[in-house]
Amino acid sequence: MSGQVGRFVTSKDGTKIWAEDGGNKAGIPVVFIHGLSCTGHAWDKQFGDKKLLEHLHLVRYELRGHARSDYPMTEDFYTQEKYAEDFMAVIESFGLKKPFACAWSLGAATVCDVAQVFGPDVIAGTIFSGGPVMTLDHHKEWIHNELKTNLPSFLSHDGDLLPIAANVFVDSCLKHPQRDLPFEARVKWLGGFLMQPPTVRTYTFLRGQKWDRWEKEFTRTPHLLIQGQDDKHSETMRVLPLIKKVIPDIEIKLVDDIGHSPCWEVPELHNAYLLEFVQRISGHDQ
Repeated sequence: MSGQVGRFVTSKDGTKIWAEDGGNKAGIPVVFIHGLSCTGHAWDKQFGDKKLLEHLHLVRYELRGHARSDYPMTEDFYTQEKYAEDFMAVIESFGLKKPFACAWSLGAATVCDVAQVFGPDVIAGTIFSGGPVMTLDHHKEWIHNELKTNLPSFLSHDGDLLPIAANVFVDSCLKHPQRDLPFEARVKWLGGFLMQPPTVRTYTFLRGQKWDRWEKEFTRTPHLLIQGQDDKHSETMRVLPLIKKVIPDIEIKLVDDIGHSPCWEVPELHNAYLLEFVQRISGHDQ
C-alpha cells in the first residue's frame, strides 16, 4: 500500500479535516468514519482490500479533534452541526454524490448528524461496522458495563493515568488484542488515543444530539449492521432488539468470537458483507 498522504479539507468553520481516498474513482462511493479517540488507520484493512479498491471509491477522514485533523479547544466546536458540516466538506472535496457511509462505533453518530442537519438524501445507505452509536441517546441504552466502568479513566486529565487508560481502551476494542493487533499497529491505535486532549475527548463523547428528523426521514434508507458477539463497548444482546425497533428493515450480520472491531478483526468477512450490500443497493450486483 502506498504512503498515506491524504489532504486537508476546510470545514465551514475553518477547521482543517484530514481525508484520503483510494480505489476506483468511478466506483460506488463509500465514506469511512472511525470511532472515538481513533484514527483513519482503523480502516487500513479496507483500503488494502483488492476487491474493494476495484469496485468502490473509498474515502476516509478523521473527525475533528482526532489524529491529523484540527483540535479546537472549546465546546462550541463540537456540535451536531459541525460534525455534519465536516462530512459535507469531505464529500464535496472528493466530488462524491450520495455516498454510502461505513461508520464504526462513535463514528455512527455522524450519520445521524448529517441526516438531522441536511436531510435524508445525502447518504445512500449505512453500514454500521460494530458497536454503533446510532445516536448518543440510544447508545446509553446498550452501553456495555465494562465501557461504562472504564469511562472515567478514559476521560481523565491525569497524565500518569492516561497511558494505562490508553492500553485498556485499545484492548477493549478487540476480543483477542494480542493476536489481532501486532505492536506496530498497536502503537498507531495508542497514538490515536494519546494525541487527543482529554478535554476534546470529553466534548466529543458528551456532546448533545437531536435525532427526531433522522428517525422520521432517514431510518427507512438501507442499513446493514455487522456486529461482534463479544463487543465490550456495546452489549450485543441489547443492541439487536433496540436497533430493530428503530430501524425495522436493518440487515444484521452477527459474527462469533470477535469484539468491537469487525473491520479489523475479520476484515475479509466484513468487506465481503460491505461490498455485497452496497452493490446490491446500488444495483451494481456483480
